[in-house]
Amino acid sequence: MVSGENEQSLVHSFLVSSVGPGYSIGSDNAYHLSGLDLAMKLHYIHGIYFFDSEASRSLTVPQIKSATFSLFNEYYVTCGRLRLADSGRPFIKCNDCGARFIEAECRMTVAEWLETTGEDCSSLKMLVPQQIIGPELQFSPLIYMQVTRFKCKGFSIGLSWSHILSDAFSAAVFMNALTDLLFGGAPSAVTPPPPLAVDTITKISSPKPPLSAAAKPPLSIRLVDPVGEHWIPTNNCKMESFSFELNATQLAKLQTQMPHLTPPFESISAVLWQSIAKLRRGSEPTTVTLCKLNPIKPKGKMTGNAQKITTVKFTNTAISAADRRELAELLVDNAGEEENKLIEEAVERDDGVSDFIVYGANLTFVKWDEADLYGDGMELNSERPKYVYYTLHGVGDSGAVVVVPGSGDDSGGKGRLVTVILPENEVAELKAELMANGMVV
Repeated sequence: MVSGENEQSLVHSFLVSSVGPGYSIGSDNAYHLSGLDLAMKLHYIHGIYFFDSEASRSLTVPQIKSATFSLFNEYYVTCGRLRLADSGRPFIKCNDCGARFIEAECRMTVAEWLETTGEDCSSLKMLVPQQIIGPELQFSPLIYMQVTRFKCKGFSIGLSWSHILSDAFSAAVFMNALTDLLFGGAPSAVTPPPPLAVDTITKISSPKPPLSAAAKPPLSIRLVDPVGEHWIPTNNCKMESFSFELNATQLAKLQTQMPHLTPPFESISAVLWQSIAKLRRGSEPTTVTLCKLNPIKPKGKMTGNAQKITTVKFTNTAISAADRRELAELLVDNAGEEENKLIEEAVERDDGVSDFIVYGANLTFVKWDEADLYGDGMELNSERPKYVYYTLHGVGDSGAVVVVPGSGDDSGGKGRLVTVILPENEVAELKAELMANGMVV
């Protein structure tokens, strides 16, 4: 763990600039945001990719920066800025304003950083920008990138991706496209953007058919007080994060304690659901939300949220006293209704003006372990990231658990990295509970 006294000087020499498409697409085009996109507007996806000196070789920060100009020709929507239609509904004006690009240096080597930080997530915030959208929408970038050079000549790329754009699977595709440009051997030539999939701004306020006021409210989201142009939920308590990794052996052992063929995500979620319930006696989380990859989402889709969001409810007995195998079976069966359509209807009821949260509205389990974070398409192992960390920013008080692939050094990445985001007064007790369960050592 890095002490607070050293944090200020550990990462230093910050330089801030902007990057964007190499070709201009003009400024009279608008990207429509779906109801599910708008439900995610107060949430942010943070990812950090660590590359050691073998991977970076003679790669320079200017080369990384140059590659983004080609990349943003494909991802031009992400370089726009938010605007409000006459109704108050947000949309993205595609005006080439770009993403924010930050350069920094670190006094540690990559190996020292990874060994020192351990389960502590607070230090990782130095490697990924913490800015949010607002307080002025028209000037707020939707993407921030931070390239940090380490003492060993390795580097990290930190990505802050506004969830209103799309989910973590799209963010991973974006980062893989960047690493392919950096390590693929082809020059990062600036190519023209693809045909526009957007409308002109004059079409943005087209009326929508009225929705039934009697539509069933979704259990997976919560309406929050208006945030204005400061897009982050207000918590009633301070939230804290910690991470732990389960290698392939630990994961296999955990799965033997579950019903036959219980997948890793549901095995991990069952243990954590029960463990967190033990901390909240009298207010156990009987309803949880699951966020998973939508199997029908087009591979490589650049924009748009398409996660499959469901809720699961357990009322048979107290969760803290339940057989966790029963919880695992419930999670596997996904005994709840997919709520994507209900979320869309709830958001569209006032044309996307109201503010909602998804993560932390209930205790939320996020299955991102199907995302290709380690570049399975890369031919050389030396060009893959040494370690990849993903988390969420803007989680509500009920907390969230994010499960992503384990590090590439773990027998081909068969383990899982788990990040838990909870009220800070629950973290120490949960760690003790997980140590008793053998999940944290």
